[in-house]
Amino acid sequence: MQCPGQDNRYWSGEAVFEIPCPHCGTMLEFFKDDSQRLCKQCGHRVLNPKIDFGCASYCPHAEQCMGSLPAGLRIEHAELFKKKLAVAVEKQLLDAKQKYLLVRKRAEFAEQLCRQEGGNMAAVVTAAMLSESTTPLSLLNELKAADEMIGEVTRLLARSPARNDSERLSAAVFDDACLLGDLSLDISANLASPCQTATGREEAAAIRAKTGG
Repeated sequence: MQCPGQDNRYWSGEAVFEIPCPHCGTMLEFFKDDSQRLCKQCGHRVLNPKIDFGCASYCPHAEQCMGSLPAGLRIEHAELFKKKLAVAVEKQLLDAKQKYLLVRKRAEFAEQLCRQEGGNMAAVVTAAMLSESTTPLSLLNELKAADEMIGEVTRLLARSPARNDSERLSAAVFDDACLLGDLSLDISANLASPCQTATGREEAAAIRAKTGG
């Protein structure tokens, strides 16, 4: 099924438009569903400024839907998604600054553990950021996260049984990130259960050494 946003049956209005190349000023013609255009004048590849790449940040079918994406685009827009998510969570936790600080700490540990241990970094970091949210599903839908992403984040937050080894690892990393976030802010000075990953155990020991816990 084609994404409705890219299906020309749903188009109206400015389906074709022009913008100047940001590098040389040559006018470039874009169709609404073009992800990029190559400037014939200077050779630079220019992204379509009217496409919301939010779904492309994590969607495994992004290249099938939008064509071959330029190198680094996934990283660039994954960062954009993270920033939008942080803003949305901060807004929701505006009157609970300690909770916002906590989820940021959990997300930092989630990213660190994923780099060392593996796991689905996008889902784990997102789940960490949403771990104190009262409406995580609503926020994910607002940010146009892919269905696959929403499903995995929801399962992580609910502590649902893992369906495979990949999800089992992500769940272990997520749990460790939450424990370490709590420990770093002295919310849980004595962990009720030990970290499941080697990196998590090392980080917990380091935090305790610093705090004398």
